[in-house]
Amino acid sequence: MAWWHKYQLTMIPFFRKIRFQLAQDNQLLKYSRYAIGEIVLVVIGILIALQINEWNDNRKKGNLEVEFLREINDNLLKDTARINEVLEFNRAKVAAIKDMMIRFEEAKSGDFDLQAFGQQMNILGTYDKFLPNRTAFDNLLDTETIGLISNEDIRTLISKYYKFDFVDGTQKTVQDRTRAFTELASHHLTTKENMYVMFEVNLDLKSSKDTQIYSDENVITAMVYMSITLSYQNQLMETTLNDVNLILDLIEEETGGKY
Repeated sequence: MAWWHKYQLTMIPFFRKIRFQLAQDNQLLKYSRYAIGEIVLVVIGILIALQINEWNDNRKKGNLEVEFLREINDNLLKDTARINEVLEFNRAKVAAIKDMMIRFEEAKSGDFDLQAFGQQMNILGTYDKFLPNRTAFDNLLDTETIGLISNEDIRTLISKYYKFDFVDGTQKTVQDRTRAFTELASHHLTTKENMYVMFEVNLDLKSSKDTQIYSDENVITAMVYMSITLSYQNQLMETTLNDVNLILDLIEEETGGKY
């Protein structure tokens, strides 16, 4: 109540002096008016102090809300860039799968280039996944201040967004399918020539030219499964991107386009 103490030290004594002077000419009546005036003065002072404190609290809360929205906005922009990276990687991986399928088909009438397949493993044997940047939202949860976000639509959407399980489900399936394919392909890539290139040893293994990975149904099936799960992941990424853009639009409206 700093404002109230300041008010007491300045304004109340001033008004008290005036009322006291006005009350001197008439004993009981003017003393009564003086007392009533003191009470009214105190009440007014309290109301003013409370109003000033309420205004100051609201101003502080408003500043915190703006700061939290700015941080969430920054996190969501990073999420947007990350989602686009995953989509770009998946497009490249699908293109690599199609390329290998064509090479498999061509191998029926000629030699299969196992080395080219091995080079494609840099993308065929890897995967990418998206996890949202939760820094700002977790700060809200840790400080129990998510209620500072006054816009109910924003509060509801960000809560739903950050509660979604991006670890399991579709993205976990992409990971599992890729690992299964890698294990199958590695069997065909373990050849005499490849072991010599990697370790400079001559082992009694099949030659690269004798591999028939292009006709291995398990490898081909694994590649098909990878392609299918990538399409599911892409759908998830596109839906998530729409959700993020919706939240960003609401934040822009709420903050007057500051960000």
